[in-house]
This record gives sequence, C-alpha cells and structure tokens, in this order.
Amino acid sequence: MNKKWMTLGILIIMASVLLTSCDKRIMFAGSSTKSKVSASYKFFTGTEVKKLSMKSGETISIDYKSKVEEGQLSMKVYGPDNEVLKELGTNESGTEKVEADKDGKYRIEIKGEKTKGSFKVAFKVE
Repeated sequence: MNKKWMTLGILIIMASVLLTSCDKRIMFAGSSTKSKVSASYKFFTGTEVKKLSMKSGETISIDYKSKVEEGQLSMKVYGPDNEVLKELGTNESGTEKVEADKDGKYRIEIKGEKTKGSFKVAFKVE
C-alpha cells in the first residue's frame, strides 16, 4: 500500500515540474511562415524561434514591430556560435540588417516573460 502512494506522489511531483517548465500562452493568436512570425496575446511566457542558413557575405533584412503592455519581451538575432548579433527594440518598429560573417545556422529568437502585447518579425536573406 505504501509503495502505491509513493508511486502516485512521485508521478504528481514529476507532472508538476514538467508543467511549470512549459511555455504558457493565454489568448495567443500567432502565425508563423518561412519568413515571418507574429503573435498577439494576453499572456505569453516562452520562446518563438526562426532558424535560417546563411553564407558568408549574405545579409538578413529584418522588419519588426512590437508592443509590450506588461512583462518583458526580447527579440534577438544569434549567429552560428550562439553570439547575439543584434537586439531588436521592444515597443518600437524598424528595419535592421545583419551581415553574416561566416557560413552557418542563424536564428531569430523572440522570448516573452509574463508579457502582454504583440510582435511581428518578417525577414529575408539578400
């Protein structure tokens, strides 16, 4: 009998740990295509990532816009060595260009922490 309760307790603890580490999205309406990611939400904790391959000398042009009503939102461009190449401002819009200094996998990462608002990031490799 004790073994049964111990197993149940372990399962409950494991489930709660797994559920607390997940992305949380409330009233999240998002769209993602090959060259764009956007969302509007009442609550967002998590990460959206767009990956792309670039060759040395190519440039990525990024059009972005975000609105943060509460919480924190970060939008960053990472290079193949996981270094931050560009940070896109929040509560603003604009266009940024990032040139690849070497071949590899680049990524655009949008990370929300208990945030309310919206974002849109569209990009193309030139």
